[in-house]
Amino acid sequence: MRGVSMGAAIAMVMLVAGCETGPGELEVQQQRGAELYARHCVACHGGATGGAIGDIPPRHNAEGHTWHHPDCELVAITREGMPPRAGYPEMPAFEDHLTDEQIQAILTHIKTWWEPEQRQAQAEITEQVCDDS
Repeated sequence: MRGVSMGAAIAMVMLVAGCETGPGELEVQQQRGAELYARHCVACHGGATGGAIGDIPPRHNAEGHTWHHPDCELVAITREGMPPRAGYPEMPAFEDHLTDEQIQAILTHIKTWWEPEQRQAQAEITEQVCDDS
């Protein structure tokens, strides 16, 4: 390595080693979430576009209401379901079909549909409401 200092050579190796050619962990989780959402959720809740905040069942995209709820509540609803109530159909429980990790992957996926301000507001709500212990 003529003309290149040892420090520069080390820096180049670290730079190249730090460049990933494959998807990172977040991208893998988002892709898994997309697959699970397509299989379990899209038929009732729709996709990345369309809908309105008052849709029933609610849309999970930026036009919907989902981003108003903390992660712990969304996980609980997905896991346990919701009984039918005035104007709302039953939300089936997915505890026998999806693990908590799979539910988290689905949430990671739908969050890609939200505007940055919505993601920030939802993260703040999650931090205030959910107990991480």
